[in-house]
Amino acid sequence: MKNIFRLSFFVVLFSVISCKKDDGTDSTFELRARAEVYTEDIAEIEAYLQDNYLEVDGSLNGTVTKIDNGQTSIWDQTTYPLQSIIVKNDVRTSNFVTGVSADVVDYKLYYIILNEGGGSFPSQVDSTFVAYKGWDLENKVFDQNNQGIWFTYPQTTAVDPISISGFRQILSKIKTPASITEDTSTGVVTHTNYGTALVFIPSGLAYFSGTIGGKSYNPIAFQVKLYNTKQNDHDRDRVKSIYEDINGNGNFFDDDTDGDNIPDFLDVDDDGDGVITKTEIKSSAAGVLPTTYYDFNVIPLCNGGTKKKHLDPACR
Repeated sequence: MKNIFRLSFFVVLFSVISCKKDDGTDSTFELRARAEVYTEDIAEIEAYLQDNYLEVDGSLNGTVTKIDNGQTSIWDQTTYPLQSIIVKNDVRTSNFVTGVSADVVDYKLYYIILNEGGGSFPSQVDSTFVAYKGWDLENKVFDQNNQGIWFTYPQTTAVDPISISGFRQILSKIKTPASITEDTSTGVVTHTNYGTALVFIPSGLAYFSGTIGGKSYNPIAFQVKLYNTKQNDHDRDRVKSIYEDINGNGNFFDDDTDGDNIPDFLDVDDDGDGVITKTEIKSSAAGVLPTTYYDFNVIPLCNGGTKKKHLDPACR
């Protein structure tokens, strides 16, 4: 578990560390340029996909093995089509609107959907309950969790586990189970028709200069199984975070109604009028905070206006 638990600030730290000896040798360690490393990584990943084959058992566990007897490569097989998306590194320097990553590389993530799942897709700000296996491109497993663990992005507390960028971004391609049942006599939980995928991750979306598989700048692979999700209210303002993507572009960090550099989903006073959001969305008739007001659609509009009460500083 230790590898995937590394927090985002460690990943940021990797991008800025430099060490210099004071022994007269003037030996300096400098991190490599991310674009240069990515060029090498993607070539290595594509060679790996052409030199290895995939087997999937009845429990949807994928095993990747070096071709040794004419097997069809991952690259060429069609049972589980190889796909790709282009993504940015979503590791941030801070949770402020301006805390975007300095990494400008457009990364290609190759992935394979073993099963899409029968439930719903997670959002960027949902907590996800995920089982996984991670291995390097020599097919050596370095981390595995078969039971599942909750990941939250961004963290709601300092101890929340947070996954690497390439890992969490591929979760948007699979769904939760169609059903989750528990045997009350044994406590065994069964996830039926859950989403699961393989993803092949350049080091810039993983641990970059951190050591995985005995070396730095190491592209890696994961199989992920999405067992559950939970919608968060990161700022506890009684508006669930999923409803605070006001412009609807899927990026929750660029919605800042009052321009205070704090995204709405982390801001207790979204419109900056001095009245905190959870007070502003109270029912004026009942004077209470019913749980139904977690639904953004039923939050009242400002009288005579078109904006929700908590998003209009002129509405008190």
